[in-house]
Amino acid sequence: MKFQHALEDVLNEIDREELVRLAQDLIRIPSVYRPEEPDGNEARVARFVADYLERSGFEVSIEEVASGRPNVWAVWEGDQAGKTLLFEAHTDVVTEGSEEDWNHPPFGAERDGGRIYGRGACDTKGNLAAAVVAVSAIRDSGVP
Repeated sequence: MKFQHALEDVLNEIDREELVRLAQDLIRIPSVYRPEEPDGNEARVARFVADYLERSGFEVSIEEVASGRPNVWAVWEGDQAGKTLLFEAHTDVVTEGSEEDWNHPPFGAERDGGRIYGRGACDTKGNLAAAVVAVSAIRDSGVP
């Protein structure tokens, strides 16, 4: 399969609205890293990601590497003879600060002018949504 044809097959599988929805759903789950709260508040977003990936057909496991700070692992067994591809993202975000400093609510995930606004939109919940949708598109396209 030629690269250009394979790329087109993958791109045709991408559901852009699903990508936006997933990014918004992730942003709407507050997961602020606060060192003074040892149990953190990342478990909810980790569970959401794990559930989403399981529904999408991935083999999923959760490993709590620190109290309240779980890591989600998702595996898709592709062609065993091929290369391995790894995507990585984190789900904690920095403090939102004062809400009056925001033009959009920090966890509102509002769309405005073709952009999504909220804490974690570019660091790195938006990236995570893109990776999940991309891997699903690669798998669903049938590209080896």
